[in-house]
Amino acid sequence: MTKVPISQTLLEYRGERYPLHSGGDGYVRLQTDGPPSHEKFPDAIEFNDDPHDAWVKVPRSAISARYAQKVTATWHGVPVIIGERVRRGLSRGMVTIRYDGVEPATAIAAGLRGNQNDGWSALVSPDEVERVHVETTRLPPVQE
Repeated sequence: MTKVPISQTLLEYRGERYPLHSGGDGYVRLQTDGPPSHEKFPDAIEFNDDPHDAWVKVPRSAISARYAQKVTATWHGVPVIIGERVRRGLSRGMVTIRYDGVEPATAIAAGLRGNQNDGWSALVSPDEVERVHVETTRLPPVQE
């Protein structure tokens, strides 16, 4: 299964960008590709080294920038936005796609499920999407 990028918020910590896992008052959790360490994250407050959900908790003040990453592609010939990646279970590695068009008949014909109010989506293998395009936009910093 090919790994494709997903639409998400990225936070910059010590010159590197990490996906936002979650956050709260005064802190954020950054997703990491492997077990986080004090050497790489000297500001760490807490670690989670679960290989399926590794993250590190750092003070919000340690974040130098925030970005929105939007990933678009085509699936069965229709424009889609690639959303979340499944991290556990039988569907691990699959991605959620959402229709990025306006014609319900086109979404239905492509095999997407949903309705006009909630949108059209599907859970698919990353190998099924084509013409992947990543657009990253720097966002204003989040105030403490």
